[in-house]
Amino acid sequence: MKAIKGFKRLHKKSISMRIPPDLKQVLLSVASISVFAILLILGKTFLIWIYIGLTFAVIFGYSIYRTSKTIPVFKENGKEAAQIKKDYKDKVLFRQTAKDTQPFMADYEMERLQLSKKMLILMMVPFVVLIALYIALPAVLRLVFHIFLSRLQITELYVASALASVGASLLVRRRLGLSAASLSSGTQIVYAPRAYYITPKGVIFDPPMRVPNVEVSVLKFPARVKRVERERKFIELESLADDVPAQIKLVRLYTKDVDRLLSVLKSHAEVEEQLATA
Repeated sequence: MKAIKGFKRLHKKSISMRIPPDLKQVLLSVASISVFAILLILGKTFLIWIYIGLTFAVIFGYSIYRTSKTIPVFKENGKEAAQIKKDYKDKVLFRQTAKDTQPFMADYEMERLQLSKKMLILMMVPFVVLIALYIALPAVLRLVFHIFLSRLQITELYVASALASVGASLLVRRRLGLSAASLSSGTQIVYAPRAYYITPKGVIFDPPMRVPNVEVSVLKFPARVKRVERERKFIELESLADDVPAQIKLVRLYTKDVDRLLSVLKSHAEVEEQLATA
């Protein structure tokens, strides 16, 4: 028994000591820059191309691995939703159709548009920094001032420009309020179903959220109310279940009657006092 408790404490400690996503990205970037700089110094073109190929292969392989892990979770979610629909078809506590939520979805679409602009800025700024320092600067030195950089100088310039690009990415992301965790999991914006209904077991999306090859249909209880916006007519609900896909761990429920929805959720979700009275 003591051994089990000790293992649990060690597991909790290891979770708390995990590397933050931002720091992890910086470390991986610095490691990649260092390897590429060494290859530039060696001047072996074939090694550089091998390294680039391996990098893309690792990224592609990791993407496939993550997808293969999430698809079973999505499929299980669909099965659970089907069972809930069957067992609780006569126990609907609250329902909103697409017609009910349509007047408020412009708010959501505007937020999606703003996110698209942020993502474009996040992509372009580091790219422009890298191009300006690593490609444009040597070209100006060569064409205007007739200064030709040595292989070592080009390597130094690459390291400086790559680090500047990483730094620009971090600064822009912080400025725009985008986290590395949300970017890696694809949860930059909260999912908002256009139609849904609530049963004692969870929130059913109708129609379901569609991802490649599968449908995600339910946010299961237990849950907690994370945000209440009466003026914008929505409540954000976070599932506390362990086996919920990251894409619907947090959902936004639009409704013209926020107080009634909140009253229904109080029986099945945690609601902080300040949110209930806000």
